[in-house]
Amino acid sequence: MFIKFVCCDVFTRIACKLVAESPHIIDMELVPMLAHQEPKKLNRLIRDIIDKSFTESKRTYDAVILGFGLCGNAVIGLSCPVPIVIPRAHDCCTIQMGSKENFIAAFGSQLSARWCSTGYYERAHVLNSGYGGVDQLDNYKTSAEYMKLVDQYGEEDADYVWETMHPKIESDEAFYIKIDGFEYSDAQENFKAKIEEADKKLITVNGDVAMLRALIDGDWDESKFLIVPPGKEIAGVYDMDQVVTCIDKV
Repeated sequence: MFIKFVCCDVFTRIACKLVAESPHIIDMELVPMLAHQEPKKLNRLIRDIIDKSFTESKRTYDAVILGFGLCGNAVIGLSCPVPIVIPRAHDCCTIQMGSKENFIAAFGSQLSARWCSTGYYERAHVLNSGYGGVDQLDNYKTSAEYMKLVDQYGEEDADYVWETMHPKIESDEAFYIKIDGFEYSDAQENFKAKIEEADKKLITVNGDVAMLRALIDGDWDESKFLIVPPGKEIAGVYDMDQVVTCIDKV
């Protein structure tokens, strides 16, 4: 297959390796991770990349794959002249853990816990310092519970309802997702130092490239990926199983 891959640059190291190993021909375009701070703008950015791939390019793609999860509704409404494939994940944390099952096993009791990984650390702290940094990202905004509030009340009112229901209680734990074979930098050591400086405990969990590899290799099990046919668009489900679905294009 000839595939267009639109991917968050949090996965740069992993995605480049997996694309090189894929049996398919893949054109990859990376999007800055901290564009997630403004999901509506991120949605337009991804939409523009997809549209230009079919209007300004002479390429004829068989599919478009997205290296994103629901990501604060950033993928809602996306459609394409060819099938779009997206992981059934709320955000990049699930994708870096390799599956929904791995994510729930590690984070099930702390879905809004602070976490980091090599890609997350590099792209937030090092390359995109102009955006602010990891500390300014609201991880809860990719949670199923928050997304339901947005669906019911809109984003501004959802923020108020969330803050009322979840007064800030500082956890004494943070997580680092370690992915064997991709720990090239000093991200883990630097994040650990920062966490310990704040008198917190760092818990290291093992990530996995399985979900990204399956996406890139075309192994699209529909329990793990949503396949959106032409004429349909992505919509949110906001649970821990389906996460996303498709509806008739508006």
